[in-house]
Amino acid sequence: MEKRILQAICVILIIASVVVVVVFHKPESKTDASYEDGVEYIDPDTIVLVDSGAKVSFSEVILSPPEEMRKLIVFQQDATVSADIEKSKIKNWNIGVLMQNQKVTYTAKGSFVVDLDKLTEDCIIDDPDSKTLTIRIEHPKLETIEIDPNNIKIGTQDNGFLAFGDLALTVKDYVDLEKDLRKRLTEKLDTSANGQQADDIALEMVKKIYEPVVRAVDDDYTLAVEFK
Repeated sequence: MEKRILQAICVILIIASVVVVVVFHKPESKTDASYEDGVEYIDPDTIVLVDSGAKVSFSEVILSPPEEMRKLIVFQQDATVSADIEKSKIKNWNIGVLMQNQKVTYTAKGSFVVDLDKLTEDCIIDDPDSKTLTIRIEHPKLETIEIDPNNIKIGTQDNGFLAFGDLALTVKDYVDLEKDLRKRLTEKLDTSANGQQADDIALEMVKKIYEPVVRAVDDDYTLAVEFK
């Protein structure tokens, strides 16, 4: 009887020892292993790669692939122009009593653009001695004129003594009016003053765009932007 009790106690002690080993033994975690993989973890959304010593060309990171389009709007200016519409109530009878007059006013926004797609390797000048990278760009150009359809004003119609009814315009009249007003808007927007202002802003904007790129390639470099 005592022998059986001793045997039972031994079995219980053996089982308890196994349980203790299973509970308190902490297997070595793979994540605790010490090794260098070249990646420094900062936070879940940011990693920093250890410098590999590879040489990266500035032109490789600045020039865009052929399928991309990069046009930078550097300056926008509003302008307002007016045109007087004059038309005789009877064709080819341009006398005062038969004439109808009306003023039309257009308001538009002109955009000066730098075409960054025209950058080539010749436009990127690397001076390793002075640690300076120079990007040469074209001057901004007035590229688009957007007429605000909600801000077209039609003045009061002025009729001659015998010119009764509303002013009737043909499709050709509207096309000619549109061309004339766009021409006036271009002349009003494409001035030396607006061009100079666009130039000044273009140099600043292009530098702000590419300066982080240049520093990412080589933090010792400074960036200069100039016109061709």
